Formats: sequence, structure tokens, C-alpha cells
Amino acid sequence: MEENETILLRAPEELVGLIKEGETVYFEELFTRFLPLVKKMNAKYYLRFMEQDDFWQEARIVLHKAVVAYDPEKGLQFSGFFKLMLEHHVYSLIRKETALKRKIDKGAVSLDQLMENEAGSHANRAINGSTMHQVSPEDVVQVRESATGYFDGLSRFEQDVFRLYLLGKEFPMIAEELDCEMTQIKNAFDRCKQKMKRLLN
Repeated sequence: MEENETILLRAPEELVGLIKEGETVYFEELFTRFLPLVKKMNAKYYLRFMEQDDFWQEARIVLHKAVVAYDPEKGLQFSGFFKLMLEHHVYSLIRKETALKRKIDKGAVSLDQLMENEAGSHANRAINGSTMHQVSPEDVVQVRESATGYFDGLSRFEQDVFRLYLLGKEFPMIAEELDCEMTQIKNAFDRCKQKMKRLLN
């Protein structure tokens, strides 16, 4: 108990020094010390594609880099140094997401176009497998009337996957653009198909 109390009283700079000496057991203590800052950053900056656990993992990576790069002789406290590095990393993530959002928005396709051009045929083939199927005028009207409800029924991630697919992009390219696993893309697209089928039935 006394040893734990002593650890909790150590300054961040001391913990950093111990970690640099190979006492990596103190890394979790250091991260716990800065957890309130990490939570505050997570709440302050909205990252569309990142869950809390993912954000914390990013913060751990930044903390490790901060420990390696920290030089106490430059006169900056470690807390301020880590905060600057974490903010810079978060801004980089935001810029990445903003660029991705612009790319997706630029290529957004309306459901009217979906049913009236090649994108409509592309999506329809996906829904019906390899069997070619001509979309009837009644289907077009039904989808137009339900367009808002359909997209509202998709998660943000599903919307992004669906729109990129409508642009003719294959799953590997979508996975690369959204920076995620191909399994996530396939699962999201399967959910889109099921929701579209329910809409047309």
C-alpha cells in the first residue's frame, strides 16, 4: 500500500525517467495520470470513425512517442509536452477525416440517379446477385418516396460504404479509403443490401 502511494506521488517527469531506464511497468501509471486529459480531448473533438477504445489506443501510442522524445533539459514540463503532441495528433486525425468526408460528399449519388443510370444497375445487380433485373417504374417511385427513410436507416459508416460503392469502387478500394478492414466493408454492405431489399419489398 505504501509503495503504491509512493508511485502515485511521483511526478510525471520521474515516471518518464523510470520508463526510459527500462521500468516499463510505470507506463500504465503514467497513462492513468493523463487519462483525464485523454477523456477531455476525446469529448472535445468529434472523430466520426473512432470509438472511445480506439481513441485511447491512439493516446497510448502518442504517450509512448512523447516518453521517447521528451527532453527535460528544454525546460518544458512533460504534461505540457504530451498535451501538445496529443493535440497535434488529434488535429491530424481530424484533417484526415475531413479530407475523407469531402471525398465522399463530392461523390455522393442521389437515389434518383441510383435508379436511372449505371449506378442503379450496379446496385441492383448487387441486391439480386448475378441475376439481371430491370427496375420497374413502381420501384423507382417507391424508392424516391422512401429515400430519406432509407438513408436515415443506415449508420454513418454504412452510408459512406454505400456511396463509395455506387461510384463503382470495389471493396478493397473502399476499405483503403475508409481505413478499415475489408470484413467491416463487406458486413456494412450486406446490411445495406438487406435494408434496400426490405425497402423494395
